[in-house]
Amino acid sequence: MRKFIFVISMALMTIMVSNASNIVFNGTWTVTMNGNTQTSNDGEVVIETNPTGVDNINFVIPPFGISSVSLFSVPGATVNGITVYSAERDVQFGGTMKHAIVLARYIDGMMTAEINIPGEITARFDNVYDHFQLPNSGFEAWTASTGEPDRWHGFKSAGGTYAGTSAALVKLEKSQDVRTGATGYSAVMTANSIIGIVANGTMTNGRLMAGAMSASSLSNHAEMDKTSTETDANGDLFYMPLYAKPDVFNVWMKYTQGTANANNKASVSVKTFDGTYYQEPVDMEYTNLSGSIVGGQIPAGDWTQYSFPFDYDSYAANGAASEAIFVTFSTNGNPGQGSKNDALYVDDMQLVYLAQMTDLRYQGATLQGWNPAVTDYTLVMDGDPNLDDFTADVTGASAVVTKTMEQTDNGYRIAISTVSGDLQTATSYIINVPATAGMKGDVDNSGTVNIADVTALIDYLLAGGDVNEYNADVDGSGAIDIADVTSLIDFLLTGSFPAN
Repeated sequence: MRKFIFVISMALMTIMVSNASNIVFNGTWTVTMNGNTQTSNDGEVVIETNPTGVDNINFVIPPFGISSVSLFSVPGATVNGITVYSAERDVQFGGTMKHAIVLARYIDGMMTAEINIPGEITARFDNVYDHFQLPNSGFEAWTASTGEPDRWHGFKSAGGTYAGTSAALVKLEKSQDVRTGATGYSAVMTANSIIGIVANGTMTNGRLMAGAMSASSLSNHAEMDKTSTETDANGDLFYMPLYAKPDVFNVWMKYTQGTANANNKASVSVKTFDGTYYQEPVDMEYTNLSGSIVGGQIPAGDWTQYSFPFDYDSYAANGAASEAIFVTFSTNGNPGQGSKNDALYVDDMQLVYLAQMTDLRYQGATLQGWNPAVTDYTLVMDGDPNLDDFTADVTGASAVVTKTMEQTDNGYRIAISTVSGDLQTATSYIINVPATAGMKGDVDNSGTVNIADVTALIDYLLAGGDVNEYNADVDGSGAIDIADVTSLIDFLLTGSFPAN
């Protein structure tokens, strides 16, 4: 009987390994060691995923000749497509055993990870780069034959009956007038006038349409539509996808006026929407919006960094997805107003994705001693922890909270992690639960749970004897029986026990 159970157990382990598959991420490692920093673009992270969700991770780290760090049986958790691993291990690091703290997360082929050996080494992997940012956000690329910044458009790439006239009047140009501390270029749009009618300088990541001579006509607008196949001079669509909800839009702007008027202000509009047709100024009530920045009126003045928060709550009733982002700058918020030679300079845009835990609770009550700046806690309880007992609040429109748990030599390590939608910001709050009644599954009292405990439990069921009842009652049913053997084998395969 014992041999039969052992063979079944080994067969199950073999099946688990054979069902594993690898996910490979190629990207950049930045490693700081002994005060020196090295970067390599030849880095790699390989995750061997198992159907149980308890995976193996290998970090291939070229800088400093560290080579690789491997972690085995790491529990992962997935929320809204983002998979998070949080672990502490004694690992081989550069040929020496080191205690490493690891926090990794990925979504859709993109990963960011940190390895920290306290007081010695910090290493960060990234292959996300600017995926969650606006392309050419610093306006350093100007390769289009129109003379417009890459991925951004003025009237030279406009459509409509009067596109040619508008292109001759209204300028969108490269400028070396940049904010203090910056180098390179900014984008500047300048208003003009013809027979007393002011044409505002405008720039958008969508497409401008010049359909009428009247400045206030809604035929003159900026638009974006994912179904459009038209492209700009670089072959790029007049469309910008969005992959997560940002919380803040940061941008540097400078606004000068041809004729001083305190009532005239430049404007910036940022909308998130489902990608179906949308235009500004609007010609109807649109229900495909999911969010918008708050504010956007820019007074005359020198270079200033503006931070505009996004409002999603006001658009929640639309039920629209956030699949595209539509940005429009103008020398005046009202068509046809302002003055000739009004100029708006724009540089260094950034979408900010927040992920800050504001409350962490156990069984509905805030964790004793809770402080967002403190990441390690100890919680003493009777019996074994249940992840469902832990809840958290987090800021960030696209932030996620994940929960993982693993058994240690001293009890349990619970990681409640918060991750921003762009994967760049992540924090794990660690709750250590000491073993108070023994170690569940450690039937032979060796201090670890392994295949020998399966044998010991079967021996007990066949021949009797003395065991620690807490350790042997693996499924927490109150009785020691064959179901505990099954639960113990499941633990060896999955890394988790059934909840009590």
